[in-house]
Amino acid sequence: MLRAIRFVPFLLVAFALAACTGESAPPADAPAADSPAAESRPSPPPPSPAPSPSPAAGYRPLGTSAGVATTIADPRFDPVPGARASYGILGRAAYRIEVPENWNGELVLFAHGFAGFGTEVAVQNPPRALREFLVANGFAWAASSYSENGYVPGIGADDTLALKRHFEAEVGRPARTYLVGASMGGNVVALALEHHAGEYDGALALCGALGGIEQIDYLVSWVALAEYLSGLSFPIGEPGADLTSIFLTRLPARLGTPQAPTQAGRQFASAIKHLTGGPRPFFAEGFAEQYLVNFGLAMVDPERRLLVTRAATNQDHVYAIDSGLGITAEQLNAGVRRFAPDPAARNADAHPDAVPTTGRITAPLLTLHNTGDLFVPISLEQSYLQKVRAAGRQDLLVQRAIRAGGHCQFSQQELTTAFSDLVRWVREGVRPAGDDLSGDLTDIGRQFTSPLRPGDPGGVN
Repeated sequence: MLRAIRFVPFLLVAFALAACTGESAPPADAPAADSPAAESRPSPPPPSPAPSPSPAAGYRPLGTSAGVATTIADPRFDPVPGARASYGILGRAAYRIEVPENWNGELVLFAHGFAGFGTEVAVQNPPRALREFLVANGFAWAASSYSENGYVPGIGADDTLALKRHFEAEVGRPARTYLVGASMGGNVVALALEHHAGEYDGALALCGALGGIEQIDYLVSWVALAEYLSGLSFPIGEPGADLTSIFLTRLPARLGTPQAPTQAGRQFASAIKHLTGGPRPFFAEGFAEQYLVNFGLAMVDPERRLLVTRAATNQDHVYAIDSGLGITAEQLNAGVRRFAPDPAARNADAHPDAVPTTGRITAPLLTLHNTGDLFVPISLEQSYLQKVRAAGRQDLLVQRAIRAGGHCQFSQQELTTAFSDLVRWVREGVRPAGDDLSGDLTDIGRQFTSPLRPGDPGGVN
């Protein structure tokens, strides 16, 4: 029984991973049935934790290696009809390239999302609907496994740029290059557009963690709110800490379930609602989906040893809660435990991907986000909009809300329309329409959701 309980954190991480890469969207294509059997190749680790290799001359590395030995899953794959496949190993990362016979001279680089904390790195294809659309319309695409797993957007940005250079040498210099990122890949997109000026002509972020370390700050807040409102004490940061049994047995007894909450559970749901963007379509469905999953990082790293957990904080966050629940916002903010960041970790000079993003984008960026995404909440889109406006780059950002619960739940039409609109924006200078995410989200997303999901608007509160 104890062994089973200890295995649960990895199941929760796997569930989160499935949300980022499942077939529904944006999925990673499964290999064809007659594809060569997958193999693993050892990749030599760096001698000690150090910045990842520079992706290209003139740029400093954005990621920091954890110094963990990795293996590389066999990147071989079958091309779709009318295209040719190329694959291999580039440094400590695998890559895939697919070039249609009628290549239009343009390239799409795909940045995948969080792939867990395992030691085998693997390439993920773009979402199937998008991949088929790209090839049918003459676009080549390429994707990197990244050289390490974990929450590593800086390494993702470095390895994606290195793959761009490899494509230029192997296939040819594209007339235009687009960057598409899903989930953590949205953080890759933000870093690339902010730090690699001139490398990408436009970008599409799907359910993207655009805020940088704010994504991990959010998970810190999730845990801190649960601790205070449940009345329990979590031994976070203590040597030998183990939170699994607390989160799986004692906490549910205090909060109840999303469908049958206790008074403390109703307080928790309300505080999370306001933390993630306020009342909006399918909030309740997304909350139920992530109810346990969002404790996964704390269970995997209860001592706060990983770079991202050391960098994360809820120190200055001001929480809100609905009235009539037996606690005021003032009491909540006074009582929630505050986790200070490690200044050496949350340091833009040492770790550019372990700090909040800046919003200083250098190319057109279109984003899609589910209203009921509680893994990467739509509030991160709101935060990024504020940064982009403060940087005076608002003409380069278009955001769209999709009315659906869950993480990265987009239809084929939503994906292909967004990409087509981005391409027209880049080629012709026609800025597409979007949603205003800066205000009330109660009925947001009707313009771009296609089709409306069953039960719309779902649980708004």
